[in-house]
Amino acid sequence: MDWTPDSGVSVRWGDFFDCEPDWYWSVRDLPVLDLWLVTGGTGWIADTRSRTAIGAGDCLLLRPGDSYESGHDPEHPLGLIAVHFDLLDADGMALPPPDDLPPFTRRMEHSELLRELLTRAIHAHKDGRQDAGDGWFQAALLEVERQDARTWPPGLLGEQARAMDEICERIRRDPGADVRVEDLAAETHVSPEHFSRLFHRVQGMSPRAFITRTRIETAQRLLLTSSHSVARISRMLGYRTPYYFSRHFKANVGVAPSAYRTRP
Repeated sequence: MDWTPDSGVSVRWGDFFDCEPDWYWSVRDLPVLDLWLVTGGTGWIADTRSRTAIGAGDCLLLRPGDSYESGHDPEHPLGLIAVHFDLLDADGMALPPPDDLPPFTRRMEHSELLRELLTRAIHAHKDGRQDAGDGWFQAALLEVERQDARTWPPGLLGEQARAMDEICERIRRDPGADVRVEDLAAETHVSPEHFSRLFHRVQGMSPRAFITRTRIETAQRLLLTSSHSVARISRMLGYRTPYYFSRHFKANVGVAPSAYRTRP
């Protein structure tokens, strides 16, 4: 389920649309990944395989290389937020999309949060604050991933996915908490080894890697959006010392926290 890379994403372009009654959209061989959030109206979108009805609250992930057509009811025109983006490797280079992309469409249970995150990402990108825009958009993709995790089919796999998703949500809410795999395993009544295998199966990474990623992403957002000192951020995220936090941050991001905050 975890298809976005640890190294991040890059927003190429994004905007808001109140489509005209005669609006119609068509593209062949889409060049990049596109994320759409439908904010109003009723319409449809078709790829080479099927045609799907869309309306307010629907989120779409359009694949590079595919061809699409879209239209709407002129009496109920669509409102859209659309973002073109790249997945990035550790060197900041664009990655090809993975083979295991999530479903093409999903109905968001809480589309207001996704809308707010996308709005912040687009405004930051338009203001020339690329790092902030990418950070907000990464958070938007994580919200889509959480939605997809909650829609696993019934049965044991679905139960395991929901349990892992609840644990991940707790970690996101309090990334500085002292979390031990042994305690999480005991909570789910399995051995630590089995818990780690289940977690990796559902999230695509180890529990420790997920905790690290969550702390680093939180640190990035705090550095860009708050006036907290590096020392305070390190304490908030559970690091023993600011030195250890800075070393860990640089190993994952490529620059020290202070440099990340001040770079253009």
